Amino acid sequence: MKKASITGKSFLLVWLVASCMAFLTPAGAQQPVGTSPNVTGIVTTASGQPIPGASVFVRGTKIAVATGSDGHFAIAATSGQVLVINSMGFNPKEVKVTGNGTLTIQLQENVQQLKDVMIVGYGVMKKTDQSSAQVSISSADISKTVNTTMDQAIQGRAAGVYVTQNSGQPGGGISVNIRGISTISGTTEPLYVIDGVQIQPTTVAYGNTSSTNPLAGINPADIESIDILQGPSATAIYGSRGTNGVVLVTTKRGSKGMKVGYSFLYTNQERPDRIATMNLQQFAIMNNEIAKELNRTPTAEFQNPAVLGQGTDWQRALFKTAPMQKHQLTISNSSNNTDYYLSGEYMKQDGVAIGSDFGRYSFRLNLDNRATKWLKLSTSLNFYQTKERLSSTSEDVIRTALQLAPNVPVTNPDGSWGGATTNEYGSNAKYVPVNPVAIANLVDNSYKRTGGMGGTSLEITFMPGLIFRTSFNGNFEYSDGSKFTPTYQLGYQQNSTATLAVSSNKNFFWILNELVQYNKTIGKHALGVMASHEAQAYNYQGLSAQRFGFATNSLPSLNLGDVAGQTTGASKGSGAMESYLARINYTYADKYILQLVGRADGSSNFGELNRWGYFPSVSAAWRVSQEPFMKAVSFINDLKIRAEYGITGNSGNGNKQFSNLAPVTTPFGTGFATSQYGNANLWWEPTQTKNVGFNLSILNNRVQIEGDFYARNTDKLLLYNPLPVYMGTQSEGAISPPFVNIGAMKTNGFGITLNTVNIQHKSGFVWKSNFNISSFKSTITKFYSDKAFVDKTLWSMNFFTQRSAVGQAPWLFYGYVAEGLFTSVDQINKSAVPAQADGSRLPTTKDGGVWVGDIKYKDLNNDGIIDSRDQTFIGNPWPKFTYGFSNTFSYKGFDLNILLTGVSGNQIFNYVRFENSQPNNINLGRNLMVDAFDYARVTNDGDKSVITNVGTKVPRLVANDVNGNSVRFTNNYVEDGSYLRIKNIQLGYNFPGSLLNMQNVIKALRISVGVQNLATITKYKGFDPEVGAYIGKEVQLNAQYMGVDAGRYPLTRMYSASVSVDF
Repeated sequence: MKKASITGKSFLLVWLVASCMAFLTPAGAQQPVGTSPNVTGIVTTASGQPIPGASVFVRGTKIAVATGSDGHFAIAATSGQVLVINSMGFNPKEVKVTGNGTLTIQLQENVQQLKDVMIVGYGVMKKTDQSSAQVSISSADISKTVNTTMDQAIQGRAAGVYVTQNSGQPGGGISVNIRGISTISGTTEPLYVIDGVQIQPTTVAYGNTSSTNPLAGINPADIESIDILQGPSATAIYGSRGTNGVVLVTTKRGSKGMKVGYSFLYTNQERPDRIATMNLQQFAIMNNEIAKELNRTPTAEFQNPAVLGQGTDWQRALFKTAPMQKHQLTISNSSNNTDYYLSGEYMKQDGVAIGSDFGRYSFRLNLDNRATKWLKLSTSLNFYQTKERLSSTSEDVIRTALQLAPNVPVTNPDGSWGGATTNEYGSNAKYVPVNPVAIANLVDNSYKRTGGMGGTSLEITFMPGLIFRTSFNGNFEYSDGSKFTPTYQLGYQQNSTATLAVSSNKNFFWILNELVQYNKTIGKHALGVMASHEAQAYNYQGLSAQRFGFATNSLPSLNLGDVAGQTTGASKGSGAMESYLARINYTYADKYILQLVGRADGSSNFGELNRWGYFPSVSAAWRVSQEPFMKAVSFINDLKIRAEYGITGNSGNGNKQFSNLAPVTTPFGTGFATSQYGNANLWWEPTQTKNVGFNLSILNNRVQIEGDFYARNTDKLLLYNPLPVYMGTQSEGAISPPFVNIGAMKTNGFGITLNTVNIQHKSGFVWKSNFNISSFKSTITKFYSDKAFVDKTLWSMNFFTQRSAVGQAPWLFYGYVAEGLFTSVDQINKSAVPAQADGSRLPTTKDGGVWVGDIKYKDLNNDGIIDSRDQTFIGNPWPKFTYGFSNTFSYKGFDLNILLTGVSGNQIFNYVRFENSQPNNINLGRNLMVDAFDYARVTNDGDKSVITNVGTKVPRLVANDVNGNSVRFTNNYVEDGSYLRIKNIQLGYNFPGSLLNMQNVIKALRISVGVQNLATITKYKGFDPEVGAYIGKEVQLNAQYMGVDAGRYPLTRMYSASVSVDF
């Protein structure tokens, strides 16, 4: 297949020309100029609840308005004219105007119409005809929480979706996992389809920008709905990109009635709750005890700890309260010919940790033009710019703040930055962590992105039921990164050479689709057929450079650095895919439903032998409630049973079938050498999914239950072939092993959603609830051998290991099992201990051997020696259950929304506590957790050595740690990560029309106050139990930990107030 590409300039030209063409047909008139509204009213439900966004127009004219957020409207009409009121989900109503005054108009709910609205892949469908698992989130749900990025709005609102914020950093990355783990080597993030633009982010980037969010440029307030496709029949329409689930994002468009809106949000973010580390007095006492234990000279300043103060509280010095503000202006309208939605946004969020912030400017235009009865033109444009400071994450300052000793000052008396010196720590001063507050202020890690997404479409209606639509969509992004590390002297620690690293990247994606849709109903038979062809391509290019030795810290410009020693780098790539897809829907008597889906993808990721992948699916549903025998069961309003089977795929990271080349230096100049073995036989990673489900509505639709149970099997996992070293896969000039199809895995799970209308009183009081719970269990079923495994490790974290092995869940924590501390010499002599270099047991001795107070490790292979063969799986980062529980209370103009989120059964490896609980580290000027103060105190009891503080898990102080107390990862630091969080509480008030009618400018006014992350119930000892993917220093995709807390940027309480005005 020929690769397709498009340059940035031609892409922008096509996009802008197509968008401008959509403006050529003038918009129809709305309320005529010179008229003034003289009829006012409110549109409500039968229970008295206001209906926002309802259209009100004068029959026989073009005069139309929309109700405000409180249901009120004002329109120019005369006595005798008829108002027509429409709102999605309600029966239309006509009201005759009898004179000037205020009307109260009640609309009756249309249950059938409510079921009709559902966005699916490449189209729309009646909800009653849907036979696949799918969850929808409305704009009303999105607005109830404070969302910097759109993916935050999904958390707690959809069964089967596990969402974690990888970082509380402003604009930080999110992990979204739909129905478990589907691959080992690539991303498990879903495919996002935003008004036709397809984006599939990886979990992490490498280097200075590892903590950023690829979706940060999208304004959540512009979103109308989020539909999450989970079932195989729903996702198979996206073929090779649908394995991880699909998130369809539909943005807002024009609606009846001219509306100008402005909203303002202000949020104050609190510091995180403090982790209990030692203060200066405790630090001094422990230092003195260590000096005595190890026969060293105590620090003079610590001779009398009672006279010391609290010392430096590094957490308080690093964290601060921080504001966040957002302004948004919208203009929307709809006429007989043209609908448009225009919005502009400015948002700025300061971080609670010094060295972090996020800002965004965004602009959106959605335009629909009905040029003729048979031709419709549409365009969607979104432009954005984001600016971020990333120093707090890239420099691991939170982790450092928990480590640095309290006797080191933030600043010196002369105002310069403080740091540890040889006066306090002697030669150990070089091991003392650097001042995190200084680093967060001095190191400038900035990242700017400028981009856009959108497209244009043409739709022709040839005849009733037959539609042809062609669309061209795409996105582009330019990013510029700059990290400047100046020279500094922070006590002993210094940086004598300033460094500037800059990067510039650009990427483009486009997708062209032609689609034919035909719908026909004959008697009890309803048939829908869709066929489509699609072509898509992407290309990217990046440049990077680094220079050292700047003459001054004040001018960090690349051209001012020293040419000697400079480094440069570049990246460039492209890919393409061509697809054919079709869907057939058949319904008989509105109760028997069958859907067939098929897609064929041809990808440049594979060679000619296996270029095409085929992804079929079938689903069926039976609306039992429509059967005659169900008429006697009056309390059941709707009952549908569903079953589906389908295949989706994963094409990996791209171009692994080729022998990739890398530049090398030769005596004749730059050349190329093979860097990785190719594999022309590489094939798709197919996933087969079976799903059964049901939909049940009872008691006049006041109780609705939806459940899905699924089993997924993934075969031919894309993994590196572990070739032996003698084949040249390691050392200088090595050729990396090829990607091959080896291995398989399975995932079983369920998701259940319960929606209830608990109270609906005639006084207007309404209480509605939503509860969802889900579970999944993923297991590796096959590798190239039963004993094979795949590890994730990072040198910067002492090679802590997460392992995937046959018969286990992916990425379990791997280490030693601690069985407490040795309590006697006799116990040591009867137990397994580590070996010396010659293979013999370590001696039982206080110095240079194993002694009372050392950790006792479990001898798993019963060979009497503790070594790497005694490591095992010690923890699981994946939850057994995830859940969300939301409640909405409304009474007249007031509404109260409460959202709870939680997970249960997952575990976290607390790497911070592992580092900060080792008593020997206090010799290196490192602070410790308060728990470390309870280290094993060993004394002589006659001729025996015993632990005086029996029951402690913290090992003894020792100068030569041959037992590995401080370096072996054990289950002691694996903690329960379960939590229940009050995610959000929001109280709002819509001002009544009787008050707003006293003036002619404001049509609707709403104010609200709220708090986010109010409280968390958990046993976890770190800042925050919501620990997702690790995005700290030196992280990369193939070594990204899950559920490991190494100083994660925490989520904190956020108090907010907002005002929304419609004019």
